[in-house]
Amino acid sequence: MVDIFFLKTFVTAARKGSFRVAAERNFITQPAVSQQMRTLEQQFGCKLFQRQGKNVVLTASGQILLPYAENILHQYQEAREHIQNIKSEYIGTIRVATIHSVGLYKLQPLIRKYLSRHPKVKVKLEYSQSQSIYEMILNQKIDFGFVAYPKQIAGIESRIFHNGSLVCVQSPFKPVFKKKRISLADLNHQPYITFSAKLPTGKAIDHFFKDNDISPNYIQDYQDIETLKSSILVGMGFSIVPRSTIQRELKNNDLEIVQVKDLVLHRPLAVVMSKNKALTKSMQGFLAMFKS
Repeated sequence: MVDIFFLKTFVTAARKGSFRVAAERNFITQPAVSQQMRTLEQQFGCKLFQRQGKNVVLTASGQILLPYAENILHQYQEAREHIQNIKSEYIGTIRVATIHSVGLYKLQPLIRKYLSRHPKVKVKLEYSQSQSIYEMILNQKIDFGFVAYPKQIAGIESRIFHNGSLVCVQSPFKPVFKKKRISLADLNHQPYITFSAKLPTGKAIDHFFKDNDISPNYIQDYQDIETLKSSILVGMGFSIVPRSTIQRELKNNDLEIVQVKDLVLHRPLAVVMSKNKALTKSMQGFLAMFKS
């Protein structure tokens, strides 16, 4: 493999016609220049210079190599400058995958705020389920993932940035509960719609109910929050949902919260990333928005 510094010395010697000047310009000794040129000649299998008095001139092979060497050095310098720009400026693309509830209610406003400050950055956002997000992190397909109830997985680092409460909600037009304050036992045998048990939030709620001997009447389960909310709105039953996902419906009086004594459920949200991830300045700024 040709050393990039040897090519730099070669170009200087070729343009100046002198090993002495090449040594001075590249801060090495003249014997070092001679040794580097001999190494290049061995690698290319031909003579690159010939003596002409105290100076040197290119052979026919050297004349062929010169423009290629200059182009390589130019591209090398461009690459260095581009890498330095990425380190020092907010540019480039950030690849993100998120579960729906985080993306719709927590992530979107922050991304808009970030892009308004750093318009040269592109954020590529996709929605997926938690397990797929972990796989994409491990396979280096995304830079950051956003999940609920983060898992401990080798090679993945997680940072909790929000610990939101889960609340009991129902339709105010077709209420399951007539009272606005009830006990956990009042949930028994009542029509209940929930997150799928395949989802971390659904699992957490199910465990809470089992630990407290609560057995509602399971009507339907859903994979995403929007479909689940639609079912609550039409009065299919009550549900337990993250409070952050129903702010609009509460404001419009489309849903109401039922206070349940001893219902204490919190949902940690986390940003996940590879432990070995090399962060650009843009990524560092993006991640800083999610400090706990």
